[in-house]
Amino acid sequence: MSLVAEGLVVRYASRGFSWGRRSDERPAVDGVQVSVNKGEMVALVGGSGSGKSTLARCLVGMQNFASGKVSVDGTDVATLSRRETKALRRRVQMIYQDPYESLSPRQRVRAIVAEGLAIHGVDRDERDERVIATLVSVGLTPAESFLDRRPFELSGGQRQRVAIASSLVLEPGYLIADEPVSMLDVSVRAGVLTVLDNLRSTRDLGVLMITHDLATAVHVADRIVVMRNGRIVEEGTAVEIVHSPSHSYTKALLAATPGFHREMSTEAGDDQPGHVDQFGRAL
Repeated sequence: MSLVAEGLVVRYASRGFSWGRRSDERPAVDGVQVSVNKGEMVALVGGSGSGKSTLARCLVGMQNFASGKVSVDGTDVATLSRRETKALRRRVQMIYQDPYESLSPRQRVRAIVAEGLAIHGVDRDERDERVIATLVSVGLTPAESFLDRRPFELSGGQRQRVAIASSLVLEPGYLIADEPVSMLDVSVRAGVLTVLDNLRSTRDLGVLMITHDLATAVHVADRIVVMRNGRIVEEGTAVEIVHSPSHSYTKALLAATPGFHREMSTEAGDDQPGHVDQFGRAL
């Protein structure tokens, strides 16, 4: 069982004019193939403008693509009716980068988390039970103390946990997490990443985590996929990517991460720990 993109191509019109004519369209995603299995965390790594977020929108049905295919557990999403597509969207949910923007400031946590349930016609009594259970699963306890709060009454880490809960309450099979910790303080990032890691193992979730931070990807992902200029340039396990990178761009990402190789050496037992990184790991 897996979420799969095969040969995806997305083109955007280039801005500006060339000799009086509009510039040709350019591919934001160019023949990408990537998969996420149940119970697996895959990190999609690349710089700004590499096509990561565009690919994510394709996977959740928010972005049209010129060619290629997206399938969920063997079902080609392009073959589904509107009603079937609505049902399928429960199985693939997205967590957005900025919890300060993705949550309505006028809604209370109860309504934010229950919104998807209401859209899909779940009974009100069942909604309350599922909202409370989901808040507990993301570490917001006691859940009852959060139900009537608004986002401005929460910390950044708590807001992101609410955002995770609002995606999780529909019991999806796959989560697309677009830079889920980049807007958070360093001190709370590890907690949110731990929540995602626990969820994928306890619920058999497939998680695609989009990030520009290769160090974060190495610590949490089963596989790492490196993307540049709309294309996948390298893929492998964390050990393979760190110790045997084959593409020059991957090597550049590794070289641009301060202290990264020393950290990996320490984890392998080749050094004595003296400092820790933002995840509490020895450097």
